[in-house]
Amino acid sequence: MNRKKSSQSKTKGSAMALILIALVVILIMGIGTLELGLRSRLFAIRTASEIAARCAADAGLTKCLYEMNQKLKVKPWNGGSMPVALHEQLANSDATFSYTVTPDANNRYIVNSFGQSGPVRRKVTSTFKLEGLFEYAIFTQGIMTLRNGTTISAYNLDAGDPPLQIGTNSTQVGAITSKLGVTIDGDVIVGVGGNPNTVINSCLEGVITGNTYSLPETHKTPPITVPEYLLNMPSSGTITTSTTITNSAKYDAISLTGTSNAITINGAVELYVIGSIRLGNTCQIKIVDATTNPNASLTLYVGGNILFDNGSAINNLSMDAHKLKIYGLDTCTKIDLKNSGTFYGAIYAPNADIHLYNNSEIYGSIVGKTFVQDVGANVHYDASLRNASVNDIGVKFVVRNWHEE
Repeated sequence: MNRKKSSQSKTKGSAMALILIALVVILIMGIGTLELGLRSRLFAIRTASEIAARCAADAGLTKCLYEMNQKLKVKPWNGGSMPVALHEQLANSDATFSYTVTPDANNRYIVNSFGQSGPVRRKVTSTFKLEGLFEYAIFTQGIMTLRNGTTISAYNLDAGDPPLQIGTNSTQVGAITSKLGVTIDGDVIVGVGGNPNTVINSCLEGVITGNTYSLPETHKTPPITVPEYLLNMPSSGTITTSTTITNSAKYDAISLTGTSNAITINGAVELYVIGSIRLGNTCQIKIVDATTNPNASLTLYVGGNILFDNGSAINNLSMDAHKLKIYGLDTCTKIDLKNSGTFYGAIYAPNADIHLYNNSEIYGSIVGKTFVQDVGANVHYDASLRNASVNDIGVKFVVRNWHEE
């Protein structure tokens, strides 16, 4: 009897011990689970804060780019005052951003953008550069036709500069036609998502020394706005005979139809031509050479079409493409250059069909809706046109590089 009671007592003691051990194990596991949950929660909070801080820093960079481009619209440019932000709140978030802008010696701007979310702080550093309208030797919205024996080359191209580029926003099959004997001394770029092997027609006939690829995003060709002071000027009518212009002016049209009539530009001149420009046979617009007047230049804003008959020309005697810029407004839809001489200048007419006829030599850059280059007509891209300034028409700030610290 005593033995039976002793056995039962031992069994109860063992059961209690096992229960206590189980409780301890469960308690330890519970504490471990709680610890793991706490650590996971803290990690999630930390990760969310890092993401929010990174987003805030990127938002600061985006806003800074917008503010810098808005600042460009205010003339004259004030380089002594840069945009700045301090602890601005990111929309729909507790995160904030701050940024500063510092000019460097190369006409670029260093942007430091800081994002803050709780205790987490992230920094993004970027370089903004100015980009003008003439980044390409030739650029079109649609078709580009380069006929037999034509050459696209570049000059004023410094070591380390990007190669010459021609391109289109089109992805249409055969949008760029390069015929037998065509030489393109650089890259050929097609529209977003386009296949260069099909967009560039007959590419095996022409010689492309660089690469062919598609744009990462659509290349924007913004409309041109005539400066307000020119818009507000009274019109001086239509130019029909030879004349010398030394100051900026506004005209209804230019129509030189007589033999060898010439408009001489002898000053830093901006002209707004409401209608069309027509140069008859052997007529010309002449910009005097740098010896005669080192400040002589011509900027044309043209509302109508531009038509040059055989033997006519815009004769830029300075031989500097920066001294002649032609801007076609939205209503400029056709530019025909039949001159057989040499043209130094840059043409920007995003709504115009541009036709360069035989035996023409272009030194500068061309941007249009479409472009046709005839046999023996060549384009030599002045790569220095990439060196944009804050006073250029259509200039904008773009992100040159970006990194997170």
